Amino acid sequence: MSDPTFGMLCVSSELHIDRCNPSFIWSDDSRFLAVPQFFLRFGWLRRQRVLIVAFEERRVYASRASTMYFQPESFVRGHLVVSLNPSHSNRRIEFDIPADLGTAFRRHRGARWADMPVN
Repeated sequence: MSDPTFGMLCVSSELHIDRCNPSFIWSDDSRFLAVPQFFLRFGWLRRQRVLIVAFEERRVYASRASTMYFQPESFVRGHLVVSLNPSHSNRRIEFDIPADLGTAFRRHRGARWADMPVN
């Protein structure tokens, strides 16, 4: 078995986010996109967090929770269900979007919309 795949998520020509897992899920109303993203914790430990792309707000939120691997399962009526390390356990985490964006997530600054200036 090989390592999980990751790459650049490009939504049209508008948004680009690096190190995303190709296992993503749209909300049933198409207002939000949930995508796991790899990052390095403590500079060397590879983890994933869940990113929520809020298209109407043109913002990206990163989950405070992290794990080795997230697998989005469903995203219906704002209820997002994500499996944690599905090959090793049957644990799940659930979010209510957009209600949980202010508590279980924080603004993610690593995503760039096409018209945003480079800092």
